[in-house]
Amino acid sequence: MIILPREDPVVVNLNSYFLKIDKLVEHYQGEVGTGCIYFKSPSSEAVIFFDEANLISSYYGDKREQLIGNDALNKIIDTSPVNNFAVSVFHIVPQRLYYWANQAHAEVLYSDLNSEFTDLEGLVQKLVGEKHNGYIDVKLNQNAGGGTLFIFNGQIIGGSSEKSNGILDRSDDFRRELVSSVQKVGGVFNVKKIQLNVKPISAVIAKPESRPEPEPLKQAQSKQERKPEHKHAVKIENKSEAKAPVSPPPAFARKDTRRVLEMLEGLLSLLERVIQSNRRLKVDFDTLLNKKFAEKAVKYDFLDPFFDEFRYSNGRIDYDGKASAEDLVRAITECVREIVMSLGIIAMFSKYLESWKKGFANELIDFDIEI
Repeated sequence: MIILPREDPVVVNLNSYFLKIDKLVEHYQGEVGTGCIYFKSPSSEAVIFFDEANLISSYYGDKREQLIGNDALNKIIDTSPVNNFAVSVFHIVPQRLYYWANQAHAEVLYSDLNSEFTDLEGLVQKLVGEKHNGYIDVKLNQNAGGGTLFIFNGQIIGGSSEKSNGILDRSDDFRRELVSSVQKVGGVFNVKKIQLNVKPISAVIAKPESRPEPEPLKQAQSKQERKPEHKHAVKIENKSEAKAPVSPPPAFARKDTRRVLEMLEGLLSLLERVIQSNRRLKVDFDTLLNKKFAEKAVKYDFLDPFFDEFRYSNGRIDYDGKASAEDLVRAITECVREIVMSLGIIAMFSKYLESWKKGFANELIDFDIEI
């Protein structure tokens, strides 16, 4: 089973019979920048990870074999015309691309840890404190299933159960339920470490001239394939030779603008309700917020009231500036955090913040938001 972050689909359920895989990869390298192409059929699944300039890694699996790297990519190219894969493309933030791409190269850190002697929550906290990159695979006793917790740079970025069909669950509930299940029936843990600097696959994938090309691909010729010495080659550069992952475009260019603004509207609306409902706070919310915006304008000029780029009123944000989504999110969360601290309402605000966090769990991870 392939676990992928699938919250940011670019296109879903294309039929591989009608696709030229090399052209598909080339197109979405330019369109998306960093991401993966996922292939699914009733009997097999596969994935290709890419950034703007390179193919990073690939994986293919069915009931008979599991392949990685060059072998996997060649298998995908050969079988796509006959397997009728459902093909989907997902954007992955550049900072985490090599994490997901190198799952197949994960190394064993701890094996067969028994819950009788190892506390799962304690193990999680240890790995978080060590800024671990990898995952914990949990197998429950009594055939009760299990799950996996994914940790990136010491942060839990999601989990997946045996029943989730490869879907990543970002909620805190997943972790709590998994820990609770271990406490009830016990289990065994295996910890894997993902090396982010592993050279994923070799520099060139070349298809032997003697191997017949599937009919739908006979005419395929990508930019990399135009080199005469490798007529059917697909260029894949080693990470050590390739450029560092290019910084992503502003999130407004690659994410749903309305979704980002909805998240910030919800945060400011929540703060407004908490302040207005607290009778001991003798403050006007609009005045307080605009004063904070003015203070932050030195660092975030789009908050300057004189520029009139960012406006909040009656639960709605109007924004017509050019700042990146990352800067906008950072600015508003800083303002909210400082207001909450200055008013001494941290505990009260945190209580009401839980529902907002659940509604925007993916964005909290993508933008690394701490409130």
